[in-house]
Amino acid sequence: MANILVASYYSRWDIKNHTGRIALYDSSSQLIENHAFSDPGEFQVVVSMLRNEKPLWYETEAHHLRAGHEPAGEAED
Repeated sequence: MANILVASYYSRWDIKNHTGRIALYDSSSQLIENHAFSDPGEFQVVVSMLRNEKPLWYETEAHHLRAGHEPAGEAED
C-alpha cells in the first residue's frame, strides 16, 4: 500500500461520447493513475476534490483519493 501525494492532474470530458478521463501525477510528473469515467456526477466529485482540497493523496492499493487532515468546520476561502 502506497500513499502518493497528488501534485497535478489532467482532466477532460468528451462532450460527444459523454465520458471523462482524469490523470493524476506526482511531484516528479510521473503518472499515478489514469481513470476513465462514464458517470458525470462521479467525474464532477473527483474534479471538485482536485480543485478545492489540498493536500490530496492517492492510495494505490485501494484506489482511494483522499484529502489531508483538516479541522471540522474549517471555513475555506
